[in-house]
Amino acid sequence: MTVDPLTRHAEQAGFAHVASDMVFDAEHERPRLIAALEPLCAHIQAIMAGLRRGVPVAPNASEGVTGQFYRLPGHFRSLCCSVPDAKGPEELWAGDVIALKGTEPLMPDFDEYLRWMMTAPFRGSDLPLGLHFPLVINVPPGAVPLDECLREQRMAAAVHERHLEVYGELAHAPVPLFVHRCPIEVTTNYVDALDRHLTPQAFERVESRALAGCGVSIWYYPTAPIRVDDLRRLAVTNPQLRVAATEGEETIALWCRLFARFLQLGFMPYAPWNKGRGSCIDAGNACIDGGFTDLLMLVPFESIPDDRWFRLSLLASARMLSHTVSMFTVCLGARPAERPDASLDPLSQVFLQPRLLDAIRTETPAGRVPDARVVSCFALDGLEHLVAASRATDQPNTPYRANVTGT
Repeated sequence: MTVDPLTRHAEQAGFAHVASDMVFDAEHERPRLIAALEPLCAHIQAIMAGLRRGVPVAPNASEGVTGQFYRLPGHFRSLCCSVPDAKGPEELWAGDVIALKGTEPLMPDFDEYLRWMMTAPFRGSDLPLGLHFPLVINVPPGAVPLDECLREQRMAAAVHERHLEVYGELAHAPVPLFVHRCPIEVTTNYVDALDRHLTPQAFERVESRALAGCGVSIWYYPTAPIRVDDLRRLAVTNPQLRVAATEGEETIALWCRLFARFLQLGFMPYAPWNKGRGSCIDAGNACIDGGFTDLLMLVPFESIPDDRWFRLSLLASARMLSHTVSMFTVCLGARPAERPDASLDPLSQVFLQPRLLDAIRTETPAGRVPDARVVSCFALDGLEHLVAASRATDQPNTPYRANVTGT
């Protein structure tokens, strides 16, 4: 029997396998996605057949390269495998990947990994990584709850199916392949580890969600998912990853295109009520190849209460993308800047606004007109439109009065 590339790479790396328990299989439930993926990845059917037999598990959660597998800096819950055979680590970044998100509780060193999280810094948080997740965003650390796996694949699949229908191709974002349900004993051991290492309040906040089960989501992405946040550290030791300004222009153009397409498909990239939970367009999820990862926090237009919240969400989305552009700009060139100039964020907004407006108009499908609510945020035709926006009706601040009718 011919061994598929992923299984072969895992065997060569000395990885273990756990028997699969797939609760989502894209070939059965979202066949259009796999049909669209086959021209991009000739081995996808064989890879998926191998994954139905077992999920590869690394011996530990260390950053770095092991054969064809690699864990990028700051990717605390995901591991990538480059599909094409690479002659050396420097070739891994160009190959398309299978990403496994949530295998960490299956690893033999998980208890030590969780112990490390209790002192490891996390981006700009005052809390260590192991406490930031439960106390700030109510997510158990070091694992992916099964419900999160399922919600993320549903959102991603919906985006890709709409994108296929309107644009005739998959979106520049991870394609969901599987969701694996971890065995009950893994969940039990995971919850016990949380109880040992977390503070009582942190454990209390996530215990019920952790008890509901852990999952592993498995994705396809067309190249190494190197995020803006990853670039500065990686470029120091991997000169081939340094991005010139001319290449950066193309990346930003692709971000603008996908941002505009999300809007055309009825998805808001970010809403203020998701503050602190991330977004696909922030520097922690925008990739230097022009794609966006982690679509979970996209907001369907029908979930936005009214036009005022629509405008606030769209403007917040544009600000977030412009900040991502700022962080990306800092990383460009042979010598990335140590810290951004104070003027960089407002300059990035000026830089981005006409590009976003152009993308919104360009990506409007034939026979349609751009959503007026979207265009009005980027192209105010006169002062009267600005005055109207400034006088938008707020929610009434009045006490509740019961409607009591006499008998």
